[in-house]
Amino acid sequence: MELRFEVGGVPAVFFRNDWTGKAEVRVGDQVRPLQSPRKLSTHFSFSTRTVWREVFGEHMIEIEKERPRAFGGFRANSFVVRVDGQNVADATGK
Repeated sequence: MELRFEVGGVPAVFFRNDWTGKAEVRVGDQVRPLQSPRKLSTHFSFSTRTVWREVFGEHMIEIEKERPRAFGGFRANSFVVRVDGQNVADATGK
């Protein structure tokens, strides 16, 4: 899953690998890891909703992932990206 958006006029990308679970957000040349494939909680969780929050300069980025309850690892997830509380991107996919 890859979502492109802007943070204060700077291009940004949210990336998540559905095979490894690795997730990161890139704003300009800064990269922040959100989820590591080395953590057990990346692959096993009872929660159906995950929210990552990162601050870049004076802007707050919030990325929300929601998965279906039944067979969540095999079905499409919903992603919403907010910058300073405003929805800037959303998608459904793996």
